[in-house]
Amino acid sequence: MLSPTSPRALRLLAGTAAPLLASTLLFLPQPAAADGETPQKMQLVLDASGSMAENAKGGGTKITAARTALTRVVDTLPDEAVVGMRVYGATIDTGKGACTDSQQVVEPGTDNRDALSTAVGNYKPLGETPIGYALAQAGKDLGTDGKRTIVLVSDGESTCDPNPCKVARDLSKDGIDLKIDVVGLSVDAKTRKQLRCIADAGHGTYYDADDAASLTERLEVTSTRAFRPFDFTGTPVTGTASAFDAPEIGVGQWLDKVPIRDTVAFYKIPRTIPGSTIHVGATTQTPGDSLGSGLVLDLTGTDGTTSCGRGTAFESAIGGTNLVSGSVNSWSRAPKPVCDDAEELTLKIEISVDDSLAGAPVEIVVYEEPPLAEGTLAQLPAEEGTPQWEHMEPGTATAEVIPGSSIANAPVIQAGTYRLDIRSGERQVLAVPLAWGQHLQAQIDATLTKPAYDGAGAWSGFDVHVVGPTRSDATATLFPNPPDDWRAGIPFGNMWIEDDKHWRRGATTVPVTYLNRASAKGEVSASTLPGYRYVDVGFVNRANDSAVITYDLTVKVFGEEGAGAPEYADDASLLTPDTDDSGPAPTETSTDDDGDLTATAARDDGDDFPWLPVGVGFAGLLLVAGGGLAVLLTRRPKPTTPPTPPPHQPWNGPGPGGW
Repeated sequence: MLSPTSPRALRLLAGTAAPLLASTLLFLPQPAAADGETPQKMQLVLDASGSMAENAKGGGTKITAARTALTRVVDTLPDEAVVGMRVYGATIDTGKGACTDSQQVVEPGTDNRDALSTAVGNYKPLGETPIGYALAQAGKDLGTDGKRTIVLVSDGESTCDPNPCKVARDLSKDGIDLKIDVVGLSVDAKTRKQLRCIADAGHGTYYDADDAASLTERLEVTSTRAFRPFDFTGTPVTGTASAFDAPEIGVGQWLDKVPIRDTVAFYKIPRTIPGSTIHVGATTQTPGDSLGSGLVLDLTGTDGTTSCGRGTAFESAIGGTNLVSGSVNSWSRAPKPVCDDAEELTLKIEISVDDSLAGAPVEIVVYEEPPLAEGTLAQLPAEEGTPQWEHMEPGTATAEVIPGSSIANAPVIQAGTYRLDIRSGERQVLAVPLAWGQHLQAQIDATLTKPAYDGAGAWSGFDVHVVGPTRSDATATLFPNPPDDWRAGIPFGNMWIEDDKHWRRGATTVPVTYLNRASAKGEVSASTLPGYRYVDVGFVNRANDSAVITYDLTVKVFGEEGAGAPEYADDASLLTPDTDDSGPAPTETSTDDDGDLTATAARDDGDDFPWLPVGVGFAGLLLVAGGGLAVLLTRRPKPTTPPTPPPHQPWNGPGPGGW
C-alpha cells in the first residue's frame, strides 16, 4: 500500500499538479524530516515593484500572471513542505527606505497555507526593486541549518544596492545546502542577464515566462520533477590545504566545496582491505557562463609523492546543465608497493582551466574493491572493445515511467521502450542494472515538430549518453561508422532543411570486464565495475527554450549475466557507498506480437521513490568506514548494487559540433 505521504506518492501527486512555480518550489521540499534532522525549507521572494502593474508580453498584467501561478502553487502544496513568503517593493513607492523595502509576510512553516493564500491575494505592485536586500533577508529567514531554497520571481533588474549577484554568491557560499532559483517574468535581455547571474551564483536554475499561460506551463512541465533530492548530497566534509591534517573519507558519499584556483583540497582514504583498489569519483556544477571548467583528481601513496592514479573531469553542457564529473582509481597491473600496501591513500582535488568552479559544491564518492584471488588474473577475459551495434526498433511504449532529472532520482528500469516528453534545457535520467559480462544499448526515436528544431543552431542538440557507476562517461564511441539509420552526420540545427523529420540517435557501452581498467580509453575503463548505468537524455534548442520533444527511449541489455566475474581474495566483496533500497522495482518486460521489447509500468511496492539518499534499507551487511555508511555485497551472478547515485551527471558527449 502506497502511503499518502511517501516520496513516491508525493512524486505521483506532483506529476498531476499544475503549478509552474511549484516545480522550483517543490524541487526542494521533501517529506517530513526524520527525527533529529532539520527539515528542508523554501522561501518565495516576490517582486511587488511598480512595474509588475504593467502588461506582460503575452497579455494581461504581470501581477495577475503571478497571482494566478502562486494561487495554484499554494493550493497544491503538500503538508510536509516548509514554505514561507517574502515580498519587496510593496510598501514604499520611492525615495528614503525604498531600497530596504522588503517584508517577510509569511514565516516558513507547514501549517501556514491560509496565510500564504491571503498573502498572495494581498500581493500588489508599488515601489522599487531591491533584489539584493530582499535576497539577503530571505537568507536570514531560512537560517543556516538544513537544505534551503530561495525562489525569486522578478520582472526587472535590481534598482538598488547591494549587487544581487554578489549577495547570491555570498549566500550560497555560506553553506552548500542553499540554492537560489529564479523566474524572470516577461523580462528583456538586460534583465535576463542579471537574473541568470543570480541563479548561477546561487547554484540554482533560471526560468523564463511571458504571461500567465507560459508561467503556468513552466510550472506544469517541471512539476513532475518535484520532491526530488537536493542537487548534491553526501556527508559534509572539508578538505584541507595540507595532506598532514586531511580529513578521512572512507567508502561512502561526501560533500565539500571546490577549492579556489591555485589551492588544493586533500583527503585521506583509509583501506579496510589489504591490497584493495580504491575508486574515487567527483561531480560538481559550473556557472552558466563558464567556457571550459575542470577538476584534477590525484591519488598518492604513503610517501606523498608516488602517483597511485590520476584522473580529470571536464565540463559538459548539453541538456541545459553544465556539469563536471570524472573518476580515478589506484589499480595498476604492475606491483606498486607504496600504493598497494599503504594503509591509506591521499586524494588531492584541484581546479583546472578556469576558476569558475571555486566554491561550488562537489560530490565525492569512494569505493573499495578487494584484490583478486592469487593466480586468477590470467583467467579473466581480456579487455573488451566497442561492441557491434545491434539494430533496434521501438516496441510498444509505456508512459508509466517518470524519468529522473538526475542520477539521484533516476527510476530503475529494465529493457523495453518508454514514451517520454523532454523540454529544451532539460535532462532525463533512468537507471539500468548491468552485471559482469553485460553491456547495454539505448536509442532515442522522435518525429520532430517544427517548434522543436526551428531556429536551432550551434550548441543545440538532442542526444543520449550513458554514465557509469563511478561517475565516468561510459558511452562507447561508434564514430566514424555509426549505424546507417542514425542522424549521425546531420547537426540538429540543420533538421529544418531535411524532408524526413525523424530523429534517431543511440549509445552503447563496453561489456563489463575487470581488465577494462587497464585501457587508456575512457569509455572502456568506465566499464570496470558492475552496477547501474545511467541513461542520460538531453535536449537543447538555443532559439526556443520552450520547445518540447515527445520521443521513444528503447533500452536493451546484452551478454550473459555474471560472465567473467572476478574471484576476490579471501572471498571478500566489493564495498560501495550506501544505497537506499526504496527505489522502484525494475519494470517488467516482454515481447509484443512482432517480437519487439515491451515495457510495463514499475510495480508499486510502497515507499519506493527512486534513490532518495536517506535511510538504510538494503538487505546486506552495513558497516561504518571512515564516517560513511557502506554496503558489503556478497559476490553473486546478479549485478552488484551500485553506489548511491548523485543528482547530477555529466553529458560528456561528442559536443554540439558533432550534432
